[in-house]
Amino acid sequence: MADLIVKNGLVVTMDPTRRVIRDGAVAVEGNRIVAVGKTADILAAHQASEVIDATDRMVIPGLIDGHNHPFAYLIGGLADEVDIFTTLYKHFYPYEVHVNADEAYSCAMGNYVEMIKNGTTCFNDPGGYHVDQTARAAVDIGIRGIVNRSTRDIAPAGKPVPKELFDDLETNLREGENVVRTWHGAADDRIRAWFSLRYVFNISDELVAGIRDLARQYDVGVHCHVAAVKGENEAIQEIFGKRSLERYYDLGLFGPNLYCVHMGYPNEREVDWLVEHDVKVAHCPSAAMMGAWGILVNKMIPYMIDKGVTVSLGSDTNGAAGSLDMFRVMYVGATMHRDMFDDPTLIGAYKALEMTTIEGARACLWEDDIGSLETGKKADIVLVDMTPIEWSHPGRDPIRSLVYSANGSMVDTVIIDGRVIMRDRTILTVDEEKVRHDVIAAGNAWMGRADIAVDLRWPID
Repeated sequence: MADLIVKNGLVVTMDPTRRVIRDGAVAVEGNRIVAVGKTADILAAHQASEVIDATDRMVIPGLIDGHNHPFAYLIGGLADEVDIFTTLYKHFYPYEVHVNADEAYSCAMGNYVEMIKNGTTCFNDPGGYHVDQTARAAVDIGIRGIVNRSTRDIAPAGKPVPKELFDDLETNLREGENVVRTWHGAADDRIRAWFSLRYVFNISDELVAGIRDLARQYDVGVHCHVAAVKGENEAIQEIFGKRSLERYYDLGLFGPNLYCVHMGYPNEREVDWLVEHDVKVAHCPSAAMMGAWGILVNKMIPYMIDKGVTVSLGSDTNGAAGSLDMFRVMYVGATMHRDMFDDPTLIGAYKALEMTTIEGARACLWEDDIGSLETGKKADIVLVDMTPIEWSHPGRDPIRSLVYSANGSMVDTVIIDGRVIMRDRTILTVDEEKVRHDVIAAGNAWMGRADIAVDLRWPID
């Protein structure tokens, strides 16, 4: 006896053969999938107390946001159309100092509501503060995710960076370990915890070594921003005598649990190291386009994919980045690199969907449980409405239509860990209107304390 059956849908399994099943069904028992196949076959073999009719719906694995800052949701829009360092010094660092625990919970909850409404069922957080609140909000709403505690111990000289954001070596290691001990495997393994190396400029060799050893001890990942922007390698070379990735390689950090974000500026030798050690990469295409980071010009993302590096897609929502709508992120990721290579086939819709499902799961060290609709895997399932005109032409490829024409507003049902979290675009686990008001109140509060003003090009009378 199953608990839930989704029937009559176009089921995109993302299994090893990439099966797509017309008039397909998925049966769920508890939090796991127990059968995937034709609706007639599933209904003949299984009964369920709850049946969802997915007629005119595409049934896909839950989307995975490979790099998302839940803690930073309250600075959304404040740092648009400025360079990354202005964003950091003027908005992001003050934000991290001024936001309190209650506000951190509200902003994480707002982030999760928006993610779920857009079909995202799992996120990977690169690290923040008030991690207990970030994780608690994820538990309460029912989303899946990986949380981290920020670790950094070197404050850049001569820069307007609050000293409160930098701990000594022992504190960084202790607090990072506390988060992993508390949250890794929580909520029936719906919440996991990793270690974070926030940015290469702010990390001592001793902290790298300490995080390396702890991550191996607990068998978890290390989430780091590295080789991200133009000029980084040169600046790191002046400080440490080596390029960013070369330094991490020599410190023994490379391995299957290393997760490198942005990665616009590795060289070919460093990519060979990534391949050799099965290092994972997160690409944030809409954020790169918004921030003009030079990732297109350097041409390394398609090069890494071609070499076989596992690459996920992420939104990087930290105030001046892309949309939380992973359909938009997929579209940009599928298309943004083509013009530089004069190649209209580069990456494309099928690969972009893999990067947001099964490849995203592998990058997050979670491919045994999520990323595809297969028997035995966790039931993270999204139903996308195919009745809008964008889907209607009979000659359209449904996968390309999903990536190139769909958007998050077409998601009507979201199931996470076997539980229906959103039905008919209404989230069932929290009061959306209360979350909206809490986000507004928390945003006004921190901006008032930090004396932050909204930069309006066209003033509003």
